[in-house]
Amino acid sequence: MKKGVLSILIATIGFFFTYKYHTLMYEIQNSLITGKEINFLFINDLASFRKLFKIVIISISLLSFYLGIVSVLKKSKIGIVGIILASILFISVFINF
Repeated sequence: MKKGVLSILIATIGFFFTYKYHTLMYEIQNSLITGKEINFLFINDLASFRKLFKIVIISISLLSFYLGIVSVLKKSKIGIVGIILASILFISVFINF
């Protein structure tokens, strides 16, 4: 598999993890607002989950960025798409949707 295509695939997987994380955060906030009972032990572990999530997504985006750069250096145009997706993924880690 070419490195540019692999870069795009890894960035897409990173976007999936970002989506799942943000939907989980939405469900937790929604349940707190509506007064539904949730497991409070889970809320205590939430801070460590957020840090772990950010570390994993940053690692995925850096890997995708690296593979995109390698692809561009080998004169492949598809690596530019991988670099752009990795950059968007890296920025989206720090923005709450």
